Amino acid sequence: MPEKFVLQEEQRLSDICLAVDRYGLDRKARLAEHDRKIKALEVDRLESVDPREKDHLTGQIQRLWQYDPAKYLIPFEQKDVPYLAGVIIHDDDPKIGRKHLLFGKQGLIDGSKVVVVDWRKAEVSKLYYEWDEGENYEEDIGPRERSGIIEKKISYGTRKRQLLTIQTGDGILVKTDGAWQEQGQQNASVVRKESVGDHRMVDIVALISRDQFKLITQKHEGCLYLTGGAGCGKTTVALHRLSYLLFNHPEIFRPQRCLVVMFNRSLCDYVRQTSTDLLTDRLPVETFHSWAAKALRSLGVSAKFSASPGKGLGPLKKQAGMYQALIEYTQVTQEPAHPVADLGAFYSREDLLQKHLTTRKIAQVARDGQSILVNEAQTPELAFDDAGILLHLIQLRRGNDQCPDALGWYDHILIDEAQDLSLIELKTLTFASSKRRSMTVCADEKQKILDFVDSEGFTAFQMDLKNQGLSSGQLDVSYRSTSQIMALASQVSGRPIGKVVNEGPDPRYHQWQNQNESLAHLKHAIKVLLSRETKSLTAIICRYKVEAISIYNAMKDLPGVRLQTSSLTFEPGVLITNAHQVKGLEFGGVILWNPTQKAYPVTEIGKNLLYVAITRASNRLAIYHHEPLTTLLRNNI
Repeated sequence: MPEKFVLQEEQRLSDICLAVDRYGLDRKARLAEHDRKIKALEVDRLESVDPREKDHLTGQIQRLWQYDPAKYLIPFEQKDVPYLAGVIIHDDDPKIGRKHLLFGKQGLIDGSKVVVVDWRKAEVSKLYYEWDEGENYEEDIGPRERSGIIEKKISYGTRKRQLLTIQTGDGILVKTDGAWQEQGQQNASVVRKESVGDHRMVDIVALISRDQFKLITQKHEGCLYLTGGAGCGKTTVALHRLSYLLFNHPEIFRPQRCLVVMFNRSLCDYVRQTSTDLLTDRLPVETFHSWAAKALRSLGVSAKFSASPGKGLGPLKKQAGMYQALIEYTQVTQEPAHPVADLGAFYSREDLLQKHLTTRKIAQVARDGQSILVNEAQTPELAFDDAGILLHLIQLRRGNDQCPDALGWYDHILIDEAQDLSLIELKTLTFASSKRRSMTVCADEKQKILDFVDSEGFTAFQMDLKNQGLSSGQLDVSYRSTSQIMALASQVSGRPIGKVVNEGPDPRYHQWQNQNESLAHLKHAIKVLLSRETKSLTAIICRYKVEAISIYNAMKDLPGVRLQTSSLTFEPGVLITNAHQVKGLEFGGVILWNPTQKAYPVTEIGKNLLYVAITRASNRLAIYHHEPLTTLLRNNI
């Protein structure tokens, strides 16, 4: 790209930042002038002794309040990153001609001119999302049909008002140490993250594809089911769809009455830290269990939830047969005085459990039920897996009309990684949605990693959604991992590769004689990595938490190395964690630690878990082992 183009784009950013500042000063002045006028009128009213004059002044004050500029002069909050994408068009209308449109997370007006368009204004932004460079467009924009040619599409990477990356159809330019360098066609997400050292979920406003945009702007009623392989953007598309709904239909979708349900606390942290601009901090982001516990408290149910009660019964309670037993139980029994007593009575019905479940643990469940009945007058201690069953039991008994606003009738529910939720949990969430059933469900059965959640339940849930008028979208393009990494993931999972956007180095295998030798070489490699790539984030993914702790103890003296087995942070460095914690996350580089046959057996869950671990890597993948590899990997060396 010519130097002139870069200088023009740097000047453009400078001009827009000046417009941002002007808007802020003008807004502040107009709000201050409005307040001054009201205060002056209030003083006049206070000093007046004429009742008619007082009434006249009161009317003036009320009219001024009606036209409070704070209602329409919205603060521009994207001061440091005012826009993320741009498109240069040449319209056939000579009055428009050649024009450079900018798109950001918030619209900006400079005087009477729109200088940044909110990406959620699909009428205009579809010029960027639905057309490619060199294509002739025809679109209805406003009252007229527009036509012309798309000259150039540009994606900008900006931080603190400094332009750091520019991506067009020709490739990516990256500013490093004050100089611009061409990077060719690389993973734009990785380049952007490593240029700024911020490894939270990448802002995809500038990277949304045509297919993704069509799904984001789907109709707002009914359920949209999103599926596709790792790195295709299911979660980010779903979150941007929710943002689109909140922006375009504020009378229907209230942030505090929408719900985002993620697979684990790591993903909740990932979304919370990334999406405050996208979704506002009023929108709840929860795991299923945290949401269910809060919903129960809103219903007046006091209980302590932990992992210890009913030990070993969690897998049984997540079976689809448990849902069928629960339905029949509510049909043949009356509601006891207390919901917890109802749960205990349900678990005690061995006849119903034996009818719908095939297991030797029926008697153990019944004993669990009797224990709940004995202690229900106190604050009972229940298992986490009881929360969904108890909550759905209340829903079935009372119906949503009798549930308080804190629980029933969510305007929109986004469920991520739905394939790892039980049928009762999925039904509980569906029951909590409004009558329009506005939901977005993300799932990929090839990434199902909980072997105790049966597939029958998810299949039944899908059939239920189809009967309610399900819309579905298949995302087939992998935007995260390179083709070399996806080729390995394909051989492990048996899933076709599909289209992959990015290229990179081949995965590397490092075999050592024993654990000590493997740890020593790994520590040396990490030390070199930390000194060489100061803004990158690499994950060492172990199969088990105990392995993660062991590796951390061997490396904790290195700065930038941290152990994360629950809540995650996304600063540059090296993060040591276990496979179940990285679902839905991504890292520039991944090191798989000792993936043996025991860790990843040749089973559906073993394949899925290894597939998930491999596809967390955006650009670099290495495998360190001192024991024989799982056969899922041996044929790939």
